Amino acid sequence: MSKFHSSLSRRDFMKAVGLAGVSLGATAAAVPAFKDLDDLAASSNQSHPWWVKDREFNDPTNEIDWNAFKPYDNKINPMPTIKPATKDANTIRDNNIQKAAFANKAPGDSLRDYAFGQGSSFIGPDAPWDGPTASLPANAEGKRWEDTPENNLQMMRAALHTYGAVLTGALEVNEKTKKIFDASGFVFDSSPVGTQDSAKVYHIPEKAKYMLTFAVKQNYIQSLFQLRLDDTMPGGYGVKLALGNQAIGHAYSNSSQTGYAAMRMVKTLGYGTYKAGVRANVPLGIFSGLGEQGRSTALLTPRYGLMVRYTNYFFTDMPLAQTPPMDAGLLKFCKTCVRCGERCPSESISKDNDTTWDTADKGNRPGFKGFFMNWQSCIDFGSPGACGNCQATCPFNHASDGVIHPIVRAVSASTGTFNSFFATMDRAFDYAKAKTDRELEDWWTRDLDKWQADTTLGAGKNVW
Repeated sequence: MSKFHSSLSRRDFMKAVGLAGVSLGATAAAVPAFKDLDDLAASSNQSHPWWVKDREFNDPTNEIDWNAFKPYDNKINPMPTIKPATKDANTIRDNNIQKAAFANKAPGDSLRDYAFGQGSSFIGPDAPWDGPTASLPANAEGKRWEDTPENNLQMMRAALHTYGAVLTGALEVNEKTKKIFDASGFVFDSSPVGTQDSAKVYHIPEKAKYMLTFAVKQNYIQSLFQLRLDDTMPGGYGVKLALGNQAIGHAYSNSSQTGYAAMRMVKTLGYGTYKAGVRANVPLGIFSGLGEQGRSTALLTPRYGLMVRYTNYFFTDMPLAQTPPMDAGLLKFCKTCVRCGERCPSESISKDNDTTWDTADKGNRPGFKGFFMNWQSCIDFGSPGACGNCQATCPFNHASDGVIHPIVRAVSASTGTFNSFFATMDRAFDYAKAKTDRELEDWWTRDLDKWQADTTLGAGKNVW
């Protein structure tokens, strides 16, 4: 596989897919037009690859029916619940797997692997809803930080990258973006500062009309160690291994810590921060230009694929320049790829070749044309906790430091003609495949000087 990355030239690849003579014309539409360096620097798209296009505000690649798209109401669209008998059966299944794995020191699923994951999973602190304790320093003499919305956004991008986020965007609260939020549990009002009343309703000041959004990178290399072969399941993969599950819990921990740091910074600058009122995090990432909706219904990003861990956020009164939705050809690619759907052991992911207005179950919010997850069958399997196959399988997860993958991304963004071919090639090379027992065991004695890192967290090189 390393030979594949090193020996095939761009020219040979373009010939292979038939782009040698038409590549300039096919990709020209994907190249943003910048008059000069100042224009480039001012672009809200500067944190994305050159082939990602900005769309109009509130106009993602999913079609939206704004009359039908409503704030999320868990009374109207409650997430399905698992029946007690099904839950008991899953518990017996999982306990039997784990007991045998612990007793036999199963590669990738032993007590050692489990303890490794527990060590970094869901560790805090989660910031209070109105942010951690912090305020404008006395020596600022009452003068908070003042700058343009554009500069404030760039400041937060720089800070959040150091704190641990690889993607940062912003939304402005208006009548359309309010439809992304929850239908109840919080209100915007004239309160000078945020409060929570006796009915446990959060009151957010109307002046906090900006939302900062961000996502941390999940370790793709480590995530591949969760894949477990199971020929009794559709797609051949079953519940995840403990060694790779560590990447998921660790990413949640990183997101919490990043959010804590960002809220504390903004409060120290003299502004308020509030995190309440949003349960469906994926739309935040879509509307603020962090990515598009993928077939698995998760946020799909151009650089990292599905390997980001949920869109975190907070409201603030610090002015931020809104970032628009993107078009990187991702939703279009998903229509022909189906890799995640093929791997889904509960067959909960749609395998249709187009998006739809029709929801899959009561847990789906209607009002947009997209892909919908059958949450009932997913939850009945024990997921999302028991399985990470869809996330680990996405072709856009691959590192872009090889020769081919950056070209694939750029071509897919400009034309969907070759998407089926690209998906077929991903199947052929099978990048996201289960590790052998030897590979699972060797992880513990790997050469730490040569092992490829996959993290940002303030120090890593952003190579994905």
